[in-house]
Amino acid sequence: MLSEISYALGSLDFLHDKENELKSDRLLRLYSSTRIPGKYTLFDFSGKKSAFAAPIRLKTLHAVGKDDFRGFLNYQSFTLSRKERKLLRKWAHDILDETIADSHGTKLLTGYLMERKDDPGTTVLMTWWQSAGDLSEWLDSPRYDPLRQYGEPGPRNQYFFDQYHLAE
Repeated sequence: MLSEISYALGSLDFLHDKENELKSDRLLRLYSSTRIPGKYTLFDFSGKKSAFAAPIRLKTLHAVGKDDFRGFLNYQSFTLSRKERKLLRKWAHDILDETIADSHGTKLLTGYLMERKDDPGTTVLMTWWQSAGDLSEWLDSPRYDPLRQYGEPGPRNQYFFDQYHLAE
């Protein structure tokens, strides 16, 4: 389990150059959004201090699975009141544990529950799946129900999500 993950957003050319510059001593993965054409994100899974000029840094609260960071990535960000954030984090923690145990690492490969270091009020849930179909099945399942209420932007929640595959 990594204590911190950082990432940077940018153009494909810029992030490819950054990846080539840093890849000798870091585990990096370049992802492409499946929702927003031309959106790229370079994740640094080295556990080292971020080498990006303007990184988004995430602190790990809980993690499950293997740290190989492959598969289909689902990224969810929730900004909530303190009380709601505490409930969300408890449910997300338990749901990750139950999902990884039930799938034996064959559908859910890796899961990280995190908070943004620049905004501790923002909780990030990143999950890596064997396929987009496995993710859809989970999002539609009763197990995911406690988190569903936080998946819509509203007066008590700022919500963002994106889904990624490894860039080619």
